[in-house]
Amino acid sequence: MTEIVYEPAELRLRMEGHAGAGAYGEDPVCAALSMLSMTLERRVTELAEHCFPAISRAPGRFQAVCRPEEDFAGQCRECFETVAAGLALLAEERPEHVRFRRQEDANEEDWEA
Repeated sequence: MTEIVYEPAELRLRMEGHAGAGAYGEDPVCAALSMLSMTLERRVTELAEHCFPAISRAPGRFQAVCRPEEDFAGQCRECFETVAAGLALLAEERPEHVRFRRQEDANEEDWEA
């Protein structure tokens, strides 16, 4: 199961776990999650001089955080919201493999610092 928490107020997206929908390297749900996370990483990196992204990636973990300049906050937010919409859709379609929560639904105790 991949757990995803999106914190819109902080422009932070965290993913943890493996979907388990197929063999390692052949899991279509993990492939979709990877492409969405790489899309967010690419977009915020393109805005890096104005949005100051912090990206961390490790097997089974991904986190992206941005601290945009005021004039670029809308662009950064649009990047996060678009990817979050895709992740939420994936969670709706594959609830046995992906759980997506917005911050207001998240329990911070579920996550390590």
